[in-house]
Amino acid sequence: MQETRNASSKNGIRVLVCSGFFESSLPSYREYSYSKELALLGLNVTLMCGDKSHIWSRSRVKLPVTNPTINDQLFTAETGVRLYRRKVFFRYSDFVLYVPIIRAIREADIVHVIEFRQGITAIVALLAKSLGKPVIYDHEQRGDRTSKWYSRVDSLFRRLFIFIGSLAVSQVRHTVLANRNHFRSCTFRRVPEMLAPLGADPKLFYFCSEERTKRRKDLGIADFERVAVITGKLHGLKKIADIVRACRARGLRLMLVGDMTDDVRDSLGQLPPGNEIVLPSVPTEQLRAVFNTADVAIYTTFTLSYWEALSTGISLVVPRTEFTELMFTDASNVSLFGNPEMFEIPDEQYRKDIDITSFISDALGNINIGRRTQTLKFSAASQAKKLAETYRSILELGA
Repeated sequence: MQETRNASSKNGIRVLVCSGFFESSLPSYREYSYSKELALLGLNVTLMCGDKSHIWSRSRVKLPVTNPTINDQLFTAETGVRLYRRKVFFRYSDFVLYVPIIRAIREADIVHVIEFRQGITAIVALLAKSLGKPVIYDHEQRGDRTSKWYSRVDSLFRRLFIFIGSLAVSQVRHTVLANRNHFRSCTFRRVPEMLAPLGADPKLFYFCSEERTKRRKDLGIADFERVAVITGKLHGLKKIADIVRACRARGLRLMLVGDMTDDVRDSLGQLPPGNEIVLPSVPTEQLRAVFNTADVAIYTTFTLSYWEALSTGISLVVPRTEFTELMFTDASNVSLFGNPEMFEIPDEQYRKDIDITSFISDALGNINIGRRTQTLKFSAASQAKKLAETYRSILELGA
C-alpha cells in the first residue's frame, strides 16, 4: 500500500473518492478536480485509485500509455488530499480490480465512486453500503457498443456491474443527458439524479492577447489567418479527416493538438498536402495558449474542453445533440452541426461510415470567427461547491 498525505490536518466532511484510475498529471479530470476543489472548501478528502494508466495498451485506438503516478507527490503536496494508490491485480480494458482499504471506507462520512463499469467501484459501493455509508455515483457511459460480438458481451458485462453498483447508490450524477438515459436503462432503481458537468478552472483558462500574439508568431501564423483547433486524443472515431476537409473548404488553417493514432495519420496522408499545424499533446497549463492562438475550437464528441475553450473566449463548433441544444440555446459564439441521428452512441460514437464534413463546414459558416466572447459556463470551483452541498444534504437526510 502506498499512502501519501500533506501534513496539515483539516476539519469537515470526510469524503472518500474512489476510482479505478487516476492521472496525477491531468488536473482537469474528475478525480483530480473534485479532490482538489473539495479540499479547498475544507472537506477532508481521501482518493483511492489503481496504479494503471487510463489508456489500455490493447485499446483499438492505439494511444500511448501514460504514467499515472508521475505527479503524485506534487498532487498531494498542493492539495493536502490523502492518496491511496492500490496495486491492480486484474485488468481488461477499463475494468480493474484491486484490494480496497476497508478502513478508508469505514472512516469516511460519504463515499463518492466513479464509473461502475470499472468494476472495483461497484465493489466499493457495496462495501460502503454494508458499512452504512451513503454513496454518490458519477456515471459517464453514454451507451452500448454493439459492432462486434465481443463488444456486445463487454456491454452486457458493464451493464451487470452498473446494475450491481446501483443497488448501493444514494445519488447519481451525470455529465451529459445520454449518461442519464444509459444509467436508467441498466437498473430498475430510480434514485435522485442531477446533471453535473465538469467545470473549467478560470485561473488556468482565460484570454490573453499577449499570449496569442507570441504563440502565433512562434508557429508562423499570419495576423490575417483564421485558425481552428482540435485538441485531445486524435483517433479515427472522432472524424479527424472530416474536420480537416471542412476547415480547408472554409479557408481555415487547422491546428491538431494531441496524441494522434496511426489510423488518423493514414487518413490524413491520403488527403492532398495542406497547411495544417500538427502538435503533440500539451499539459493542461499550456492548453490555454493553444486556445488563445486559435479563433474557433471544433469538437466532434463531448469533452470537458467545451468549457475550457469557452473560458478563453474562443468560438466553438460542436455536434447537435439533446445535450448541446440544452446547453447552448442562446450562445452566440457556439455553432451546432448536424443532427442527433448522426450518432450510434449520443455525444460519443458516430454511426458507421457517416461523413460529417459538410455539417462542420456549414456550422463554421454560421459563426463570427475571430470574435471572442468569454463564457464561464461551468467553473470547477462552483461545481465542487454544489457537490459539497449535495454531500451535506444527503448526510442531513441520513440517506
